[in-house]
Amino acid sequence: MKVYVVLSIAFLFLIGFQFEASAHLDTGEPPSTHQGDSPTFESLVVTEQFTGKPARPVLAGRDALKYRTVITEGSREGPNFAGHFTIVEWGCGGGCVQFAIVDAKTGRVFMPQFYVGPRAVAEGSDSEPEDPLKYHKDSKLLIVNGSRNEKGEGVYYYKWDMGKLTLIKSNDKNKT
Repeated sequence: MKVYVVLSIAFLFLIGFQFEASAHLDTGEPPSTHQGDSPTFESLVVTEQFTGKPARPVLAGRDALKYRTVITEGSREGPNFAGHFTIVEWGCGGGCVQFAIVDAKTGRVFMPQFYVGPRAVAEGSDSEPEDPLKYHKDSKLLIVNGSRNEKGEGVYYYKWDMGKLTLIKSNDKNKT
């Protein structure tokens, strides 16, 4: 009887997986580029919150050493991302933003492999462009608005997990 139940559950899982996969065949694009529901901060919540004194940054690698002053000063503010991490941002000219992610517990510094260029504002618009980086202290979601390393332009949704940013969805306005 138990074997029958396990096989039935496995069969239903496979059918559901096949249905989900076939839903993405219509456009020929991977699921991460669909214009549908975008990830939310609430969908990637972290429950752990660090409240102690942030550890001094461990500056290893050429980029971390190059920006040691801004990383060290910014990390003193304490966690603002994913429970116990601090995103430290600094300008790189013309609306460009570079950043580091510092673990407040250990001081480990993570240097993303991209910087964020500004998004274009519609001609004649009085509005300011959106912030290039959006994040919350209680969420693993990082939203990037603009162009990454001057390639593409759009909104990119990253999940912070195990010391790395993983792209989970993109709305690149240059894709057709």
